[in-house]
Amino acid sequence: MRAKMTSFDNAFFKYLSGFIWFDQDRLEALMKRYLIGVTEQGEPIFWHINAENKITNGHILTMDSETSKVYDDSWYYQDGRPTCLFGEHLLGTFPNQTLALVSDEMTAAIMSSFPTPFVWLATGKVKATPTNLLPLVGNSVVVFPDKGEYSKWQEMLQAVPNLQFHVSDVIEKAQGDCHTIAQMVLSQQPLRPTEAEATLMRMEEANPNIVLLVKTLGLEVVGISPTSDKTKDETQKSETVSENSKEDSVVQSILLAQEQRWHGRNPECHRCHLSHEGINGTFCGKLHRYVEHGKGDCGIKAEIPPAPE
Repeated sequence: MRAKMTSFDNAFFKYLSGFIWFDQDRLEALMKRYLIGVTEQGEPIFWHINAENKITNGHILTMDSETSKVYDDSWYYQDGRPTCLFGEHLLGTFPNQTLALVSDEMTAAIMSSFPTPFVWLATGKVKATPTNLLPLVGNSVVVFPDKGEYSKWQEMLQAVPNLQFHVSDVIEKAQGDCHTIAQMVLSQQPLRPTEAEATLMRMEEANPNIVLLVKTLGLEVVGISPTSDKTKDETQKSETVSENSKEDSVVQSILLAQEQRWHGRNPECHRCHLSHEGINGTFCGKLHRYVEHGKGDCGIKAEIPPAPE
């Protein structure tokens, strides 16, 4: 299997990029903390690196880049060789810090990007046993089980000698569909605005009344109309831009949005002096009725005034 040792171009990082919290600096810090690679199919590989900084295996997740739902998983080395805890290479770097242990690598990586007092490790969905948890002996460990696994972890950890541990029940008490601590934290994080939402925010800064109009009419924002190179040069030379110019640009974008919403195949209706825009669409003065989307061709093109030069 061909794979890259590290890459931001995988489904996991694409998913994180949808949250405002995960800016470029945090994503780079996460990659530096845990090496995460990618397969030829864009699947993330969470490398398990031991205390000697040697890769023991890589956990490959087939996941949705928008929802983080995992459909399948496999291992980079398919020969069944034993592996270590995900993040085990960090134990020597932070010898006195409390450890947080979870089941899957995604949860450990995500939680490590938030301000907590823990070093985050994961079993990687491998069935945890007292033997593979021995590297944690001598440390204080807080375990955050997935929902429904609280009792299992309590029983298993008691079999690990000289381990100071606490099993958190925060997920057991959580309401809703969150099954991991990472899902619970991310559910409270704002998403990065889409291009249309970002455009609407810029319009609101220019003129709040325009945004009120957009929401009232249920219009679809398709973007701000581009300006010519000449206009850009003139804008750069000018120290300030008048509010009227901003409003003209916003109004132009509203008109473009209206044309695409109501008359995708016949935008000439909006230039016809016999029609006007209403709440339910475009009212045609010749047909004396509202015109449905894509059905505004009434054959009166001759009456359309010429476009201004």
